[in-house]
Amino acid sequence: MQTWLRLVPTMRRINRSLKTFKLSNIKVSTTIAIDVLESSSTSSFQPSNATFRSDIKVSVMKPMLQFLNQTKSSFHYDVYPYFAWSTNPHVFDLEYALLKGGEKSRYTDPVTKLTYTNLLDQLIDSAIFAMNKLGFPDIKLTIAETGWPTAGDKNEVGANIHNAAIYNRNLVRKLSAKPLVGTPARPGVVIPTFIFALFNENQKPGPTTERHWGLFYPNETQVYKITLNGE
Repeated sequence: MQTWLRLVPTMRRINRSLKTFKLSNIKVSTTIAIDVLESSSTSSFQPSNATFRSDIKVSVMKPMLQFLNQTKSSFHYDVYPYFAWSTNPHVFDLEYALLKGGEKSRYTDPVTKLTYTNLLDQLIDSAIFAMNKLGFPDIKLTIAETGWPTAGDKNEVGANIHNAAIYNRNLVRKLSAKPLVGTPARPGVVIPTFIFALFNENQKPGPTTERHWGLFYPNETQVYKITLNGE
């Protein structure tokens, strides 16, 4: 908790230093994982029900959003449909998590009546609604990390090259579509997005998935074919 409480003051100090050196065009933000949302929000990911965790909502998230709003910086969000799906396979269809769309891959929020065709949008809008509830409906959102693992342990279902290729290809198509798609809560809005990761991290500890998110192996050969222009 002490680290959480130091986060926003540190962001402010960095911002002041940038201003001192006439570098105020450089924006300051921090990456936020989906676990900043209450667990009740992440059991079904009903966007309109999403709220920030009670232990950090007032002490951390509200001042952070105030800072981002004042400095016109983005909310940098780590969004992984893989984890949401793999821990709730009885709730979400795999095709829905892989951004494949289709009639059976739909979810309608019972409060807003917004209809979702993929899990990524549902997770993004959960953060957007949580920000709205704290009085910050207009802060820009950037996806700081998203991707799909290409390998995993026996209990890490769905982590394979086939699914990773489908997810990231569909992600690129969605983001490069014209006109812009956005999300149901923010239609037509640009969402800058970073794919995790460029390379597999073959020396990283932990479960097998931790080492297999890259588009390339450490020897610089491609894990699977993908273009980043939506073609």
